[in-house]
Amino acid sequence: MRKCWVLILLLSAAVLCAAVPYGRVALLQYVYGSVSVQPGGTGDWVAAAPNRRLTISDNVWTDKNSRAELNLGTGIMQLNAETSLTMVNVDNRTVQVRVHQGTLYLHVRHLFGGEIYEVDSRNGVFTLTKQGDYRFDVDPKADTTTITTWKGEGSITGEQRAVRVRAHEQVRLSGTAAAYERHDAPAPDGFDEWCRVRNQRQDKAYPPLYPPGGVIIYGRPRPW
Repeated sequence: MRKCWVLILLLSAAVLCAAVPYGRVALLQYVYGSVSVQPGGTGDWVAAAPNRRLTISDNVWTDKNSRAELNLGTGIMQLNAETSLTMVNVDNRTVQVRVHQGTLYLHVRHLFGGEIYEVDSRNGVFTLTKQGDYRFDVDPKADTTTITTWKGEGSITGEQRAVRVRAHEQVRLSGTAAAYERHDAPAPDGFDEWCRVRNQRQDKAYPPLYPPGGVIIYGRPRPW
């Protein structure tokens, strides 16, 4: 009789798991100051609150003296003040965002085979090829995008051939033709240090339990 009940419970759990649509979303886990969200990229802007889930086409805006942090399971994104960002695509294999202006810090704990992290701007597309720490500064008035790779590696694609950016390098893109300048990475500023401390703390609190395939529940890993 006991074996029968165990079998029933296991079958019920299997049916329940199959019915739950697991998938990655971005979890807005930290808000400081005035942060707004435009669901689906249309309609009214609403005040953002911690634990809000963001998905495809959602827009995020951080006002003056404001910051926000989004958890993507295998990575974390931090937005500095006066930053405009769109969630272009987010699923179990892909994270694609577009920065319209401002500063984005991207910390990727682990990059699985086949997993894509991509950051777009008017000046080009940056695709990560290694886990690491990256910063993106977009200035629409000057028509520039500055990409700083603190750790890791990636590739920029635009109207010209692909440009590889290695660790401790900074590349500045200008214009839609994606002309670029390459420099050594500068010294970290206050925002970089704030991101680094938060990310180190979270890496220790949430060790990498991500299964192959990047199945994420509300921005946190789902252990097998």
